[in-house]
Amino acid sequence: MPSEAAIQKAIHTLEMGKLAPWLRRALFVTVIFALATYYLLHEFNGLATSQAMDQAQIGRAIVEGHGWHTKFIRPLAVGELQRHGKEVTQAVWKDTYNAPLPPLIDAFVLLLVGNAKMTSKDMIYSADHVIALISVLFFICSLGVLYLIAVQLFDQFLARLACGLVMICDMMWRYSLSGLPQMLLLLLFLLTIHALIGAIRAQYLGGCTWLWIAAIGLGFGLLALTHALTIWMFIPVLAFSFLWFKPRGRVALVMLGVFLLTYAPWLIRNYKVCGNPCGLAIYSALDGINHSEAGHMRRFEIEADFSPQMLFHKMRTNLVAQLNRIFEYLGWSFVAPVFFLSLLHSFKRPLTALMRWLLLAMWIGAVLGMAAFGLSEEQGFAANQLHLLFVPLLTCYGLGFLLMQWSHHTGLAFLSTHWPKQTHLLLRNAGLTLLFILCGLPTLFTLRSFSFVSSFHWPPYMPPYISVLHDWMKPQEITATDMPWAVAWYADRRALWLPTTIKEFTNLNDYKTLGAPVNGLYLTPISGTMNTMGDIYSGEYKDWSRIVLHIWDVNTFPLHAATLLGSPECVFLSDHDRRQSSGK
Repeated sequence: MPSEAAIQKAIHTLEMGKLAPWLRRALFVTVIFALATYYLLHEFNGLATSQAMDQAQIGRAIVEGHGWHTKFIRPLAVGELQRHGKEVTQAVWKDTYNAPLPPLIDAFVLLLVGNAKMTSKDMIYSADHVIALISVLFFICSLGVLYLIAVQLFDQFLARLACGLVMICDMMWRYSLSGLPQMLLLLLFLLTIHALIGAIRAQYLGGCTWLWIAAIGLGFGLLALTHALTIWMFIPVLAFSFLWFKPRGRVALVMLGVFLLTYAPWLIRNYKVCGNPCGLAIYSALDGINHSEAGHMRRFEIEADFSPQMLFHKMRTNLVAQLNRIFEYLGWSFVAPVFFLSLLHSFKRPLTALMRWLLLAMWIGAVLGMAAFGLSEEQGFAANQLHLLFVPLLTCYGLGFLLMQWSHHTGLAFLSTHWPKQTHLLLRNAGLTLLFILCGLPTLFTLRSFSFVSSFHWPPYMPPYISVLHDWMKPQEITATDMPWAVAWYADRRALWLPTTIKEFTNLNDYKTLGAPVNGLYLTPISGTMNTMGDIYSGEYKDWSRIVLHIWDVNTFPLHAATLLGSPECVFLSDHDRRQSSGK
């Protein structure tokens, strides 16, 4: 039997010896992969948003050798091409709405599943799984970069705690599963911050900063190629580099030059395709002015009856909405918002003190960008949500502030000198445990909820039934629908966003504007049951209200053959019975 001294020695070796760091690392890796497995197997039920599906179907086109082509047509794209004298039938299939890097990443991961198609027997598309998996891996890699940053700004102890707090953030995991590029943005953002810290350190030490500055420009260029709203974060960094780095002005020009070399080719490509370097994405700024973004995209022309005052009112409204939900947008973390209190603290390290102001400036830039373009949510996710990128670094500063206040202003300094060391450590560990519990409450609630989870995001998506359109529609035919992104992704067929009026729909079909007939119409809860009766009759789909309510006159509408797809709320109309002709 081992003696008591041997047992104590073994425990001491585990806690303080050479094995202790490896045990902590093993525990961290075990926890993070356990969480990843749980969220992927239990919480994932397919891609959640239109932009995720849109980018995924473009990624599939890249894999098939078509480049950044799309099967999702926005009527506004048709009008944009016509205004600039472009050939609509060819150029309309080239995407100018999405940033190019997310579809490229999707294309890379889609190679893992090859040519796998969604079928009516699949509850969740296999390609959805791999897209979510790569996003989870981006999140895990981000934690590694966060550790390196936190060690440089603070110390190893705080770095480990901060990584742990971010790891248990439920919102991070949920955005990882959404299919949106937020985790790719997070990784690129933290890598760029790491380069920025390297440049500032080099300046303090009198070393060469040019390579670091070029890396910063490249980082923000890749961020812009992932989501153009990040340009709002680049502006304060560029101003800082002009004022702080030496030789003054030249450093900023190098950073700007590398950024433009990275980002400008995409602008040139868009200009050649549609005559507008910003593509269709710039019209997202009109979201909430007269119509929603969807309302504008479903029109062929932009309404001219808006003014700068309307844009200012929209930005003010969005700013208030962001501030009202800031705790939620920061991942329900009790530590991240403490960052704003840390601005009042005088940090001893010049690098740490400087970076918090630069971080604040970038966050303000992001807030203004989100106010200008809006934070519209689908299934609880917002494609423009950039607050999430700041959660890890805000957590570091908030945690650093709390630990310093705890040590200097709560009597723990007195206890550490008058009470036994074990008691002091016990109190500190109890406080940190309570902090982890508070920050991890959303994750704890998720882990304990073993209730039934739907196999897909219904309403409005039923991927197995959407996929049958692949067999019902020929590759050159087009389906008009209120969810064209889902038809393009799950059915792999061309889809037109339902135009504002039936007349516009008829003109597109009669004149073959898109180069192919529009022989199908698929309506879902997006235009029907998810809206009130008043919305259906007077909202953005009002011209389609009789068809949405299934009371149209089959003798006056060319698509007279109706088939229910999985639910009475989802109906497919065509020129003939597609189910019977396909045998499915």
